[in-house]
Formats: sequence, structure tokens, C-alpha cells
Amino acid sequence: MGNTAYKILRNYVNISEEELPSQYFYHYFKKYSNNINQYYEVCKSRDYPHNTDSNILNICGKLVSHLKTNYENLNDCDLKHHHCNFLSLWIYEQLVEKFKGDSSTIIRIYGGFKLILSDIFNGCSEPEASECLRDVHLLTSNNWKKRKDLYDYCVDYDEIIKKSPSSYDECKTYEKYLKDISLLYEKFNELYIPEYNIKNPDFYGKCNSYNPVSMLRELNCEKKFPDYPKAKADEPGPGLLAPTPFTAQKSDSTNTYGNVLLGVVATSMTSGMIFKVNKILIKTYQHYKLFNNLFAIQINSK
Repeated sequence: MGNTAYKILRNYVNISEEELPSQYFYHYFKKYSNNINQYYEVCKSRDYPHNTDSNILNICGKLVSHLKTNYENLNDCDLKHHHCNFLSLWIYEQLVEKFKGDSSTIIRIYGGFKLILSDIFNGCSEPEASECLRDVHLLTSNNWKKRKDLYDYCVDYDEIIKKSPSSYDECKTYEKYLKDISLLYEKFNELYIPEYNIKNPDFYGKCNSYNPVSMLRELNCEKKFPDYPKAKADEPGPGLLAPTPFTAQKSDSTNTYGNVLLGVVATSMTSGMIFKVNKILIKTYQHYKLFNNLFAIQINSK
């Protein structure tokens, strides 16, 4: 297995090596546009709702073009057991966002996509590509997002445990992330996607062992950053000089846990720059107050 998913996908979309695996997959799917319009006609060939809608054709075109272009290579990379699962979750998420609670329409469109893949790939050199869309459309709409977050966490786990918060605020963000994930583990068997278990039972076992409770026990932000209260006392008060929080680049899912953690990583890279900017702002504000006071004295003396 000589290639990595990151190296394959970066040939088509500008993705950051700092991102977690789930995040660079979702970012890739969102930005991918390699000859997708040439598959619009085949995407209209099956009778399913909204099969001429431009957004639906765009999703379908991405699906077909991506599999024709990258399926074989991704099946021989570090995430060969996960790329179809990510693709399925991303497409389902697009349909949920477009059609909200209309599960009937979502299921019919997703099913139409599966039929199109069957038409295209059956009998070709990569017949397994026709089965790359998993049956995630059968998930209930009220917990599919939790299922996705749990799966993303498990695939990202090896990278997550390498991250080390470099400040108290980052540590608390990391702590909240782990607490949110630990709540998902209270219903692990209910939330883990059944078909993903069937296709890869070994990973199901690994994922089950990744419960972050032990990490939470070891994570003590107050002990890790004992100088935090003093540092906070030395900061300028809220209002004019309150620093703007760093916002990580969002995927389609604005609440994705992975984005929260990515924010921790990215903040550590930019915290030095933010500190320098704040020092400049403080000095500028001090000069402004001095000038304003002198101007007021001059006016009053007349």
C-alpha cells in the first residue's frame, strides 16, 4: 500500500495536510469538479425525484466522476476501508440539507444514485464501485448526524491522539470535544452504522475501544496550564481589545466535531500571530487616548 488518501486527493483539490482524514475527505468531495458535467445525462437516465435539478445533478456528477477517477487508487491506500463510507455520508448529508425532513425524497434520490452506479460499473473492471454507496439512507433522520460524528471520530482517532493543546483555551475546547464524543459512546451499539460493522467488523472492534473516557481522566487543563488564571488577569478587559476567536474552515456540516478539533490545531498555529496583532492594537489605542485627552485639554483652555 504505497499511497495515502491524502496524496491521491490533493491531485484534484487543494487540501491541508493538517486536516483530519474525515475532514480532508469531506472538503475534497465539496470542491471536486473534475469533468462532472459530462455525466449529467447519465445522471438523468434513472427516474428519481429532482433528477434534473442542478444541485442534484452536481452531486450525482461528482459521485460518478470521483469513482471513475479515484476508486481504484483509493482501494489501495491507507483508508481503503473508509473512503466509500465517507462518500456515502457526505452525499446523504447533502440530501438532508437540501430536503430537510423529507426522508421519502432523500431515500428515493439516494436509491436512484445507487441504480446509476449499478448501470455504469457492473461488467466493468471495477464492479465493486457500484456498491460504494452504502445503505446509510436507511438511517433515521433524528440520529444520523450522531452516527456520522461517531464514525468520523473513530477514523480520525490515530491523528486526534497526536494533537496536544498548547494553551488553556485549546485544552478546554479539546476537553469539550472529548466529552461530546464520550456521550456518543453511551449508545455505541445503537449509533454505529450497521452496514459499516458488517463490511468491516475488525474496525468496529477498534472503534469500540476508542472511548475517550480514559483520555478525559488524564486531561487536566488546570494542572496542565497552572498559570492560566494569572495570564487571564493580565489580559485587557472585554470590549475594544477582546481577541477574535479563530474559526476553522468548515465542511458542509457546520457542527462537525472534527472541525472543533481542527480549530484547536489551527489555533495553536496562529496564536502567536494573534498575540502580536493584539499588542499593536493596544499600543494604537493608548496613543488614541493620549491624543484625545490632549485635544480635550486644548479645547477647554480656550
